[in-house]
Amino acid sequence: GRFEVHMNCLCIGLLLLAGAAVAGERIRIGAEDDWSPYSSVSNGKPVGFAVDVVRAAWAAAGVDVELVPLPYARCMKDVDRGVLAGCFDTLRDPILESKYRWHAQPLFRARIGIYGRVAPDSVRTDLGLADLRGKRIGVTHGYDYGVAFDGDPTMLRDVAPSDLSSFRKLLAGRVDYVLVFDRVANSIARAHPDVGRGFSLQGVLVEPDLYISFSRAYPGIERIVTQFDQGLAKVRSSGEYARIEARWR
Repeated sequence: GRFEVHMNCLCIGLLLLAGAAVAGERIRIGAEDDWSPYSSVSNGKPVGFAVDVVRAAWAAAGVDVELVPLPYARCMKDVDRGVLAGCFDTLRDPILESKYRWHAQPLFRARIGIYGRVAPDSVRTDLGLADLRGKRIGVTHGYDYGVAFDGDPTMLRDVAPSDLSSFRKLLAGRVDYVLVFDRVANSIARAHPDVGRGFSLQGVLVEPDLYISFSRAYPGIERIVTQFDQGLAKVRSSGEYARIEARWR
């Protein structure tokens, strides 16, 4: 009897220690490293509007989080493997819906612009999905553009390592249009005025919500998602979200 009591106490002690370790564990979330102004890297650290929102939400939830800057495609692979708890910023659509675990409220909403070369004559500004068929379309490796475009096998995609690379291809005449989120395009134009002078917004593909895509393979992911939901709700209701938005506007 004494041995059993001793073993029971030992088991309970180990469980308590394990619970404490989980409670104090730092959650690792991937942050895209080349998507200013939402999420990029400065001096080796993630910066941007989405980065500030994510940090504020975890802080409001009282959770210790490490944001790991990575190229988006690599970030998503690490989420698939359960190495990272999540990655942002991900466009949630029916293709990805069952693959990841999602939080309730989006991080933000943004427009995917259709960009073409600046021409001497007047340029259309009302292009849509149908206008892209039969054209060479510049896209970025690992990015999602909504189910209507991503699910259309007839689209002629030219895949580049970054949005900036896609714009350079556009200016060189190697693609007809490129798909880039409008605030990202504006950021590129400011940082690279030689490139920015050569392209213009000529339509909108879609205006999706963006999320952290949480890994179904990461231990304790249901608890983690619940904590993030609670934190993001606090950030929105307290006015902190609006203050962050104003800083990055």
